[in-house]
Amino acid sequence: MFRPMYPATDKPRYTTRYVHADTTVSTHGGSAGTVRVTSEEHTRLRQMADYLERCCNDLDKAGYDVISIAPIVSGRTSFMDTNSAREFPGHGYSVTDGLIVTGRLRG
Repeated sequence: MFRPMYPATDKPRYTTRYVHADTTVSTHGGSAGTVRVTSEEHTRLRQMADYLERCCNDLDKAGYDVISIAPIVSGRTSFMDTNSAREFPGHGYSVTDGLIVTGRLRG
C-alpha cells in the first residue's frame, strides 16, 4: 500500500513570517569610521530581538522548525560631518529593516 511521505495536514510544508524592525528614525552618528549606537537604537534592537523570539516560539508551537532567519537590509545616506564648517555628501550605511523567518513543518 502506498503511504505518503509526509502526513496529511492542512498546514503548508513551509511558512514564512516577517519580523518588524522600527528603523523610522535610524540615523548614522559620528564621522568617517566611527558609528555610535544611541540608547534609542539599543531599545529598538531589543524590541526586534523580542519580536524574533516570539515569532520563533509561535512557529515552534504551531509545529514548525525554524530553518532560516534572513535580514532585510536597506541603504541610507547621510552627510559626513567634520570639525570644519562643511558637510560632505555621499556617506552611506545600511540598516536592518526587518527579518524573514522561514519554518518547515515537523513530520
